Amino acid sequence: MGEIAAGIVHELNQPLTAALSYNQAALRLIRQQQVQEVPPLLDATVVQIKRISDLLLQFRQKLTREQRELQPVNLNQIWLRVVMLLEKELRSGKITIINKIPETLPDLLADPLWIEQILHNILANAIQAQQQNQLGSGWVAIKADQSDNGVSLTISDGGPGLSTQALQEVFMPFFTTRPDGLGLGMALTETLVQRLNGNIKVDNIKGQGACFTLWFPLNPQEL
Repeated sequence: MGEIAAGIVHELNQPLTAALSYNQAALRLIRQQQVQEVPPLLDATVVQIKRISDLLLQFRQKLTREQRELQPVNLNQIWLRVVMLLEKELRSGKITIINKIPETLPDLLADPLWIEQILHNILANAIQAQQQNQLGSGWVAIKADQSDNGVSLTISDGGPGLSTQALQEVFMPFFTTRPDGLGLGMALTETLVQRLNGNIKVDNIKGQGACFTLWFPLNPQEL
């Protein structure tokens, strides 16, 4: 139960922090009488609050072991939503997104929130890994292809890559390289991938950064 509680804290931290930041910026603009710039910030806050609601529902279903209803999931649409959720962090680091998901890619039969959480955790880690990069030099690339009755997906970044220890332990609960990290994001990511009967691995690309490779079946068996 303690591990689940820690997982809830970890996953809720980012949208709560983002919502707080958007609201603080809105208040600042109101005090400066620049009200015309406030609505987009409030819209962004609503998106983050809805994400918190979805995450809480997800954890409730985990605790009660309710069966998730699988549905067709457009991978490109989910990726664009994740990029929007992390827009503030991407803009702050001037990180370029390279999207190579083909429009012809078939939909996955999956839980859309699980796919979103998987992609969100990987992208958030890629952003964190490039905090020491020269401003404007960071990038994250996503590529997807249909293969073996499923979809293979790679997400790579321009960071320094993972240490030998991190490559071996990145999916272990409570492993983290950040002083303020809980070390649960990638452990939860692996769990969600496996519950969709998929697989995930990570390696370094020579001269670049880390590369996560995932595979999901188009029609997973009952979870």
